[in-house]
Amino acid sequence: MRVTTSLRAVLVAVLSAVLFVGLAGTASAAPPAQAQAASDCAGRGVPLSKISVQLYTFAGVIGGGAGEQERHEEVLRSLAEMGYRNVEPYTLSGWTAEEYAALLDEYGLKASARHVDVGSQFTPADIEQILEDNRTLGIKYFGSGSTAGAPWIGQLRTEADWVAYAQYLDAVGEQARKAGQTLMVHNHDFEFTTVFGDRTAFDILMQHTQAKNVVSQLDLYWVSYAGLDPVDVIEEYGNRIQLLHVKDLNPDLNRRIEIVGLGNIDFPSIFAAAGGSTRYFVVEHDPRFTDLEFDPYEAAEVGLEYLTCTTY
Repeated sequence: MRVTTSLRAVLVAVLSAVLFVGLAGTASAAPPAQAQAASDCAGRGVPLSKISVQLYTFAGVIGGGAGEQERHEEVLRSLAEMGYRNVEPYTLSGWTAEEYAALLDEYGLKASARHVDVGSQFTPADIEQILEDNRTLGIKYFGSGSTAGAPWIGQLRTEADWVAYAQYLDAVGEQARKAGQTLMVHNHDFEFTTVFGDRTAFDILMQHTQAKNVVSQLDLYWVSYAGLDPVDVIEEYGNRIQLLHVKDLNPDLNRRIEIVGLGNIDFPSIFAAAGGSTRYFVVEHDPRFTDLEFDPYEAAEVGLEYLTCTTY
């Protein structure tokens, strides 16, 4: 069982150490073990420059319609106050790319990546427009889940469909690379549970795209939900996995998504396996739209505290 250390506990420990030294009357007095642990933790945690948060966590707050932009801006303001330096948008809420870039700048935030529908061989997207918006937003990484392969979409039914989809993504990725950007593919569980012979759909996506054109944003919850160990996936595909969606799993509540650090996913082992290839560790918690007690701000804050105190 892991012990999750909160930022508040770290601060209390540090203050306790200062008080201890003062009362002891000598700087050579040994600090309490808790303070020493806090000091060690602070030195090994994920740096803020590598931590981001997927704004879909706040989809239930941002919503749509009247007031959406005001609610979206309040989310950005709150995240900046928590200490986040990066965010990962899933919508611009009606703002132009220029307006959204100015809003991020106002709150001292950067967009580490962007989730946007890049289409499929059946429904191609306007990639030039996406790339232009990304340049304005200062975004390098962009992409989405394998939406076309989702069971509720049903565009990809055969192995040949998945191969053609991978080839489409590779072409988009080449276009992005030439524009100085990087296409990423974000997984759910179905990329690992859709199997053709000895290959999963995820294998097909990796094998039929070039590493220079397409990278993976590995969602650790969905890999675990599909019954795989994320460490095995990382060890197989190495530095093609450049971003991690850090989401936890609660085995006691129907394997639901859990606040980071409160489930059973072994993040330290995963981070160690990923090594230095991880560009961003992205906190995420899919919204519980019908759960009025769920607080996405708490999920974001606890996730930030957990990562800043977790080795990688």
